[in-house]
Amino acid sequence: MIDQQLAQLSNLLIILTIVLYVLALIGFGADLSGVTQRRSDQKLRARTRERAELATVGADAPRSASPGVGAAAAPTATGPEDSAAPAAGTTTSSLGPRGFGYVMASIGAVLHITAMVLRGVATGRVPWGNMYEFSMSSSALIIALFVLISIRRKDLRLLGTLVMLPVLVLMLIAQTAWIIPASELTPSLQNTHWLIIHIGIAIIATALSGLGAIVAALQLLSTRVGRVRAARSADGRELGRFWGPVSALTDRIPSAEQLEALCFRLHSLGFICWTFTLIFGAVWANEAWGRYWNWDPKEVWTFVIWVVYACYLHARATRGFRGNKAAWFALAGFACVIINYTLVNLVINGLHSYSGLG
Repeated sequence: MIDQQLAQLSNLLIILTIVLYVLALIGFGADLSGVTQRRSDQKLRARTRERAELATVGADAPRSASPGVGAAAAPTATGPEDSAAPAAGTTTSSLGPRGFGYVMASIGAVLHITAMVLRGVATGRVPWGNMYEFSMSSSALIIALFVLISIRRKDLRLLGTLVMLPVLVLMLIAQTAWIIPASELTPSLQNTHWLIIHIGIAIIATALSGLGAIVAALQLLSTRVGRVRAARSADGRELGRFWGPVSALTDRIPSAEQLEALCFRLHSLGFICWTFTLIFGAVWANEAWGRYWNWDPKEVWTFVIWVVYACYLHARATRGFRGNKAAWFALAGFACVIINYTLVNLVINGLHSYSGLG
C-alpha cells in the first residue's frame, strides 16, 4: 500500500533540495569569481609596488650618499600591503560565499537524504526501483560524500561549483523527464534483499565514479594550466583573460599530483563496488531467470565498465602510466558509466528494461 502523503512530502523535499543546491551553486560560483578578482587585485598591487619602488630608486639616485633616505623609503613602499593584511584576515573569518555555499549544500544533502528515506517509507521498500529513484539516490550520495570529504579537506570546497553543477543537471532531468509516481516494485524486483545489496552497491559505485571523473578533469586542467604558464613565462607573456582566471582556480586547489592520488583512491573504491555489483547481479539473475549470465545489454555494459576500470587501475599502478594518460583513462570509464546509465536504460531493450522509467 502506497502512502501518497509521504510520497508528496518526499517530492516537496526534493524541490526544496534543488532550491538549496541552486543557492549553493551561486555561493560557490561567487567564490570562484572572488578568487579571480583577488588574483587580479594582487597583481595590480604588485605592479603598483614595483612602480613605486622604481620611482623611489630614481628619485634617490642623486642622493645615494645619504643612507638614511634609502632606509626610510623601504617602509613607505610596503605600507599599503601591510595595512591591507588585517582587512584580508577579517574577510576570511566571516562566512563568505564559499562558506555559504557549503552550508546550503550541507542542509540540502540532509533534506535530500530525508526525501529519499520518506520515498522508501511511502512505498515500503528501498527507493531504488527505477531510474528516477536511482538518480536521486546517487546524486544524494555524491553531495553527501563531497560534504563529508570537505570537512577535513576544506580546500576542496573550492570545487563546489564543479560538483554541484552536474548534480543539479542530473536532478533537474530526473525531476522533469524521469519522475514517476511512487509505486510497487515490478515482479522482477520482488527479491528485496538482492535489490538492497545489488542496487545499493551500484549507487555507491556510480557516485564514486562520478566524483573520480570530476577529480580527473581537474587534474587535466591543472596540468594544462601549468604547461601554458611555463610556455608563456618563457616568452615573457601573461596568461591572458582566459588562462588567468583558470590559473587562479588551479592555484587554490590541490596540485595535479595530489588530484591524481585522490582520483586513484576514489576509483579503487569504485572498482571494488563495481566488482560486487557484477557478482551480486549474477547471483540475482540466477535466482530470477535461472542463469548467472544472459548477455543482457545491462550486464554487458557493466562488465565493460569493470574491464575499463580494471585496466585503469592496473595501468596506473604500472610505472610510467600516470598523469594525463591515467586521467583520460578514468574519464573513459565514466563515459561507459554514462552510456550504461542512459542509452542502455532508455534506448536498448533487454531484461533490465524495467530499470528505465519504471
